[in-house]
Amino acid sequence: MRLPFLIITLTFMNSYLVTGAVGQLGQCFQTVAKEFPEINLFFTSRNELDITRSETLENLFSKNPFDGIINCAAYTVVDQAEKEEESAFKINSEALQNLIAFAEEKKLSIIHFSTDYVFDGNSSEPYQEEAETNPLGVYGASKLQGEIRLLKTSCKNVSIIRTSWLFSPFGKNFVKTIAHLAKEKKELKVVEDQRGRPTYGIDLVRAVLSLISNKTIYRFPILHYANKGICSWKEFAEAIVNTSGSETKVLGVSSSDYPTLAKRPKYSILDTERIERELKIEIPLWNESLKKCLQILKSNESL
Repeated sequence: MRLPFLIITLTFMNSYLVTGAVGQLGQCFQTVAKEFPEINLFFTSRNELDITRSETLENLFSKNPFDGIINCAAYTVVDQAEKEEESAFKINSEALQNLIAFAEEKKLSIIHFSTDYVFDGNSSEPYQEEAETNPLGVYGASKLQGEIRLLKTSCKNVSIIRTSWLFSPFGKNFVKTIAHLAKEKKELKVVEDQRGRPTYGIDLVRAVLSLISNKTIYRFPILHYANKGICSWKEFAEAIVNTSGSETKVLGVSSSDYPTLAKRPKYSILDTERIERELKIEIPLWNESLKKCLQILKSNESL
């Protein structure tokens, strides 16, 4: 899919290049952008901008002035990363360094998204932004290396936003997978000994654009955002099945019964008090946002 450059409005307070525009998060930005006419978002996919090649950045920026970069480009296939370590680090760390170098030269700001997988899941309390990191797999390690590069930069401003269990009507994600399987199978087995906070991509993007709009996005170098409420993957799947009206039965299994290439953290709960209390962002419950997501998916099926 080739995505043309898209200018959202003509009068701006902020102008940002958005990378990875056809990915799950990038499409969420395209959906929410119209709610923030004061922010200019210039969307590019890999066809227009390959961030692994620094020369494509020069070509783009020579024609378009920006105040900053919102980096949604990422390698996110957690299990495949164990077999494609070079590719994961190339996109999640080395390509990010290209953006950093350019941002330093042009005095630009960077907003970058990271993951709960930078933690090992051995905590018994929600992870705050300054908690010790210790990724269990290649994906988490590559994202952490990207974070480290950003925190060492001399860019104008930096904001790293960690999130968890991302879902939306776009791309490939747990909600869409379970909703599809529930139409085909009478029974599903889902891991029940890993717990986290699902995050609706639309809610996440709306929060980020709100922070850009009210000029508080760079108050802290790292922020955590995840929807309110904690669940296991089994409980998440049950909510998807029940909300979609399926009669499929969801059975819980342990991680040891469902081996994967990449080891997942068993406790993947992000503490979001900073963004809520300090930056005054209201976060919806994940199950309420799940209903909205499934309504959109159902509506798309009827088109």
